[in-house]
This record gives sequence, C-alpha cells and structure tokens, in this order.
Amino acid sequence: MNRNGKFTAVLLCSAILVACGQDADQELVAPGAGQETVVRAQVPGLSEDYAKLRKQQVASVDYRLSVTLDAERDHFSGQVIADTRLNGKPTQPLTVDFSGGSVDSVRVNDREVPFTYNDYFISIAPEYLRAGENAIAIRYQHPYSTDGSGLHRFRDPEDGNVYMYTDFEPYDANRLFPHFDQPNLKAHYTLDVTAPKDWTIITSVREEKVEEKGDKKLWQFPQSAKFSSYIFSLHAGPFRVWEDEADGIPLRLMARRTLAEYVKPEDWFKFTKQSFEFFQPYFDIDYPFVKYDQVIVPDFNAGAMENVAAVTFNEAYVSRGEKTEAQRMRLANVIAHEMAHMWFGDLVTMNWWDDLWLNESFATYMANLSLARNSEFKNAWENFYLGTKQWAYRADQLPTTHAIQLPVHNTDEAFANFDGITYGKGGSILKQLPYYLGEEKFRLGVSNYLKDLSYRNSTLDDFMGHLGKAADKDLQQWQQQWLYQPGLNTLSAQFQCDNGKVAGLTLTQTGPEEYPTLREQRTQLGFYNLEGGSMVLKEILPVMYSGASTDVAAAKGLDCPQILNPNEGDWAFVKVNLDSTSVDNMKRHINDIEKPFTRLMLWQNLYDSFYDGKLPLNQYLHFVLENAGTERDINVIRLVARHLGSTFRYLNQVDMNESRREELQLAIETFVWQQLQQSEAGSDAQKTWFGTFTDVAKSDGALANARDLLLGERKLDGLTLDPDRRWDLIYLQNAHLYSDYQQAIDRELARDNSDRAQLKAIASEAVRPLPEAKAKWLQNILEHREDFKLSQLRYAADNLFPASQVTLYDDNAEQIISAIGAVNATASPEYIGTFTDLFPLNCSEAGVQQLTAILEGGEQLNPLMEKSLKNRRYDNQRCVDMGQLLAHASAD
Repeated sequence: MNRNGKFTAVLLCSAILVACGQDADQELVAPGAGQETVVRAQVPGLSEDYAKLRKQQVASVDYRLSVTLDAERDHFSGQVIADTRLNGKPTQPLTVDFSGGSVDSVRVNDREVPFTYNDYFISIAPEYLRAGENAIAIRYQHPYSTDGSGLHRFRDPEDGNVYMYTDFEPYDANRLFPHFDQPNLKAHYTLDVTAPKDWTIITSVREEKVEEKGDKKLWQFPQSAKFSSYIFSLHAGPFRVWEDEADGIPLRLMARRTLAEYVKPEDWFKFTKQSFEFFQPYFDIDYPFVKYDQVIVPDFNAGAMENVAAVTFNEAYVSRGEKTEAQRMRLANVIAHEMAHMWFGDLVTMNWWDDLWLNESFATYMANLSLARNSEFKNAWENFYLGTKQWAYRADQLPTTHAIQLPVHNTDEAFANFDGITYGKGGSILKQLPYYLGEEKFRLGVSNYLKDLSYRNSTLDDFMGHLGKAADKDLQQWQQQWLYQPGLNTLSAQFQCDNGKVAGLTLTQTGPEEYPTLREQRTQLGFYNLEGGSMVLKEILPVMYSGASTDVAAAKGLDCPQILNPNEGDWAFVKVNLDSTSVDNMKRHINDIEKPFTRLMLWQNLYDSFYDGKLPLNQYLHFVLENAGTERDINVIRLVARHLGSTFRYLNQVDMNESRREELQLAIETFVWQQLQQSEAGSDAQKTWFGTFTDVAKSDGALANARDLLLGERKLDGLTLDPDRRWDLIYLQNAHLYSDYQQAIDRELARDNSDRAQLKAIASEAVRPLPEAKAKWLQNILEHREDFKLSQLRYAADNLFPASQVTLYDDNAEQIISAIGAVNATASPEYIGTFTDLFPLNCSEAGVQQLTAILEGGEQLNPLMEKSLKNRRYDNQRCVDMGQLLAHASAD
C-alpha cells in the first residue's frame, strides 16, 4: 500500500518521535495535563484505552467531506475537513483513523503540516495544533473494498452497472474518510459527492442541490444531525427507486436494476409503515431524522445495517420465487429491527463497544414486539423461540459463552462479539423485563431514557437507571445475575398428586459447574390433561422463582397434570428438563397437544435431549419418523425439518456400523421425500420439505428424482422451481458427482448469469468430492484471495469440506493449518471468519486433538479465530460423544 506524506520518514521521526526519546517503530503519546500515558500500537483497530485518551483530547468535532466516485477506477479520492475543538493545548500527538489508503496532504488551520501515516492512522504532532478550534484538512485516496466493508464496489455481471455502498460497524468508517472513528465522538456531517450522472447518491439526509458537471453530477447535502461515524453512510449507483411516505416521513426503497423485478415494494413499504406506527407512540418520540431510505445491496456481510436514515439490506431478503410466510416475517422482522435502531443506537448511542449487546439486544426484542403487536404475523414470538432464542441457547452452552455485559478492549474484540449472546440472549432477557417490571413501567423507562439522552452517548447504567426509576425498583441484583454472569440455567418441576390433585410442586434450578449462578425470573407453569382425545391446557400459573428450589404453593389443589410445561408461553430464558411423567405422556401424545407453541417447545426439548447426549441418535430418529408425519403446524414442521437435516449431518460422521448408517440415512431421505410429495400443493410445508430434501438426498433413486425435477421430466404439483431452487438441485448433483453435474452448471449459467448464480456455481464446484476441486479453491482462498471478492471466497469456503467429506479435509489439513499464522497476522476480520469455515465437523478424537494443538500452541490468535476454533472443537467433541452413546445403546 502506498504511503504518501510531505516529508521523509526520517524527518518525520525527528519531528515527532526522537524528541521524546522513542524508537521509530512505536507511537507513544506523551502525557498532557490531566491525561494519562497511552501507547497506540501500530496495528489495525482501536483500543479502548486509546479511545478514552482521545475523548479527553477532543471536545467536539464536525466533518465536511467531499468524495469523487468513478465507475471504472479501483479507488476513490476525497478531502475531509475535521472542524475539531481540542480540550486545551495538546502535548501529545493527535491520531486520525484511516485504514488502508494513501494520504496526499494534511493541513491544519490553513497551514500544510508534516504527518506520519502507517496504513492504520495519521499522526499530527502537538506543535501544529492549538487549544480550542482547529480545522484539520486531509486529502486522501482509498481503494474500493471487495469484502463488503468500508466503501464496497460491485459490478453487476448481467448489465455491467456499478453500485457502491458503505458498511462500517464497528470500525470501518475510517476506510471511507480519515476521522476519529469511535462511537462517543459524535459529529455533524456535511457531504458533497461527484459521481456519474446516472447515479443516485444516498446518505443520512436528502440532497439540497444537484449540478451537472459534464458527464458527472455534483450532489450537495446539507449538514446532518449529530451521530456516530459508524452509522454514517454513502451509497451510490443507478438504483431502481420506489417511493412512498409514512405519515409524512418520505420513504424510498432501492435495488439494483437487474434485481428489481423480484423486489416486492408493497411488502417493504407495508412492513416499514407498520413499524413506524408502533415505534413512534411506543417511544413517545417522533422519528428523529428527516427521511427513511432502505437500500438493498449485494455482497453484504450481515443481514442489514442501521445507517442513519439510509439502512442497507442484504439481497438475500429478495427471493427470486414466491416467499414463504416465514421468509416474509423475517423481512418484516429485520425492517423493524433496523428501524428500532433509529432511536436506540442512532439517536442514543453506546459510549463504547462493551454496550454493543444492549444496542443489538434491544433492537432484537423491539422488532419482535412490534411484529407481535402491529403486524399480520400473530405467531411472532413462536418464531422468536424457533430462531433467535435457539441461537442464544446454543451460544450460551459453548465454551466461548460470555457474560452479556463484558469488557471490550479493542475493536477486534467488538467484531468477535456479534453472536448469539449479544443478540439472542440479550433480547431474551430484555423480553423478561416487562414481565418483571410491568409492561407500562418498562415502556416508560425506555421512553425517558431516549428523551433524556437524545443525540448523546450512554452506558448500561443510564439505561438500567431509567428502568429502575420508572418501576421504582432496584435492579442491581438483576443486573449482576443476568448481565455479568454467563451460562444457561436448567429448570425442572417435581410434583406429587393425591386423589387427582396436586399435593406439592417444587421448581428446581441448577447451573453448569463452571457457571453456577442461580437467577430469579418469572415463568408460567402449563398444566395439560387429556380431554376428548386432545391434550388441553387446563391451568396456567405465573410463578416467580429464584435460588435452587422454589415451592409453588399456588399449585396445590389443581388437577394433577399429565404434562407439566415449566416454561409455558416461553417467558423465561432457561433450559427445561421435563419430569418423567411428562416425558412419557409427551412421547405418547405429542400429536394430541392442542397448542402448536407447546408442541414446538416439546419437539425442541426432545432434540435437546439428543443434542446433549442423553437420548441416543437412533431412538430420537425413530420417534421423529413415527410421529412427525401428521404434524400440520408450519413452525413445528420447520423445526422438525431443520433437526432432521442436522441429524443427517451427524450421521455422516458418528462412529457406527456402515450398513446401519446407510439404513438410517435412507430412512430420513425416504421420510422427507414422502412429506414433500404429500404436502399441500404450493404450501409453505412443501417449500420447507423441498429444502430439506436437497440437504439429505443421497441414494441413486433420490438423486434421479432431483435430476428429473431439474430437467422438468418430473413435476410436483404446486412446486415452482425458481432460479434459487434450481441451483439447490444443481448443487446436490455436484455434491454427489451425479449424472452430468458440470453440464448442469453450464446450462444454468447460460440462462441465469446473475451474481447470485455465479456464487451458487462456485459453491457447486467447491463441494465436489474431488481432490482437484479442493486444491483449486483452497489455493484461491489461501494464496489468491486478492483476485476474488470476499463473497466468492465465502461461498467456496462454506462448501469446501462438508461433513460427508472429512477425509478430503484430512488430505488438506496441513496446508490449512500452516496458513493460520499469516491469516492471523494480516487478514481482516471478515476474511478470518471465512478462513475458519474451512475447518469442518470432524467427529473423531483426532479432529478434537488437532484443534487443541492449534489452540494450545502458544500463538496469540485473533479473537474471532480463537472463538471459531474453540466452538468447532466443542462441536467435534459433542459428535464423538453422540457416537459413544449410540454405541452403548446398540450394545444394550
């Protein structure tokens, strides 16, 4: 990377470093009045310690940014003027974050000054700065991103059009322009952009003037509201634009032209308006920004991003066929999630990344509350349980679980904390609080918090303080139990009956050995009895429980239950162990249980028993195949189908007799094919079972059915093979080297040359169980990554070594492991996440030991890499344990 500056490195060191007696390879800041000494290492990212120091230096800042964009070049150029007010005359260098670009000049107060630039940040010596107001002007250049972060550039392979968008959280805004990239240095932004004349430019405000400049246009935007730079945005391209309004708020929806035919703006605008209808009265604060744009973009690394008034969405939310209701609900949920951030995150922002969980958890909870209260989706909380909450439960049982609130020492750690604890567990415990405090008191506390801290930064104590004050309740103990202690508790109910009535009922709470904290929370007990052939909810009893044991006196005298659900309605965040009577009746009457949500929870409970190594795989599978075929609730079907896919993957590797393995896999395959054929034409169940079929088809007969569906030689009434489903069948064909697998790719690319199709083609090639396919894509991932977009590498890595091809991984393991050092030292967090996908489920003691050797080898690993490898080792060990339990059960 080029590093340009006014003076040579020697002179720069003389001016800034040598006078302080420091070596040139360090950047030490000298102490100033009231300021501690902090070392800013010459590494990517920002440390919390240095961010605190810079917050002491900088009293306030606003930015005037000019950017020139071009459709053909590989870089853009710009100038930023940071109007910076300093707290007193600085006595130590001021650093300006700017990763991976080149710096043409730095001017301070209209005077060109020397500077150093190390590819991570610019340093300005204190003698060139003054107390109070300083105008710091920096001219720079930066390459466009190909990894979905910073300013990402995408060329559409179908029509050649170029699109750009930004994605900054947590620390990539400095890849657009040099500035102080930390959330507690909020700023106003004034932007002008020179770009091709047929492009639309989008940021946090609407343009006030557009001038033609030959084949370009100059877009000028007024000063924005005050907010953190990670939620600033710049999106550009010849987008298709749809417009609407929500009670006076201008709305726009944008997508690239070749995707536009698949976008359903009526759904997007409907869900957006419903969210506004709920949030504005709930928060008792009008939407705080001037307009609301939603931009659908390719190659996006996340689901969506809450840029102020210019939200970006992954193109995965656009289906090229008919959406299921679950897919429509996911779209409604993500729209509501990002809109909730406009208040909670954008209007009021965390002071530092240790409160990232609160930002994301709150939006997670509020999105689901919005759907439950003001949408067509009346089973929103069932879907929360099915998706987000299961993610949280799994994450909280991993070796990398952590407290919801935990220290974040640098931005690398912040990146690693986008996980099931931050989103799912945090959202689940926030869901408890209205039950604990009262719904209106919770709402009032949230509203007061947002009003008191608008356009400012906040901490967890600010939030909890407002909730406690509104409810007149001390929440310190609650915070300590739930926010500062990791781990998932288990709840069991024991009851005794006399003459058909409950004589005593006790709730028992336990914690894992390494995380023994016992918590207080509110749950509901559901009492079920068989009546007229249906298992009916006869009583529902709210209970506050705490400690190791809670006697439920209110249960005495109720009808003795045949099934007792200790978490009826999913109020509590807890794992449930059913009593033996309930387990026996559940197994005999699961299809007789009247409430679909309860059936959903009990099916999950059964899978947990298998996943936790309590129920042998074959016994779990037999129960599913005998009982799931008559289920008609779509959420239960989705859950069972997903679990069958997981079970099939474990069957690929658990240590067992090969003929028995094939027998069980064929049983799954046959059951799924039957469900697909028997499902109502065009139903969501049919679409669900089709997806599972492409996961589990393996026999020649099933593969022939898949090929015939692809070629149109076999049809299933109501099943439309949209382009994405066609690619699922092609992928399946390549995974098994079945029939004309290469020609299938070629034929489909001839009819579908979209970016999505090209990514699917990469996945289909990478999954082939051929040494040459593995060698090709492994070399691309490890040695030629600069020649590919991250999205292409991710599709390859995700599919290179599936569970059924672990021997091919073993053949390449040495090469992968030897690359860890270089990847760990030089790669971006986005690439590290892709690299760790190369480590497959490896259900063997050797697979466990291999990862142990890496983790205990003494090398300091990037937090994201270390976390991924620890979790994979845990999965490997769990799979080994499943095999051992199966072997013991078979021997018995």
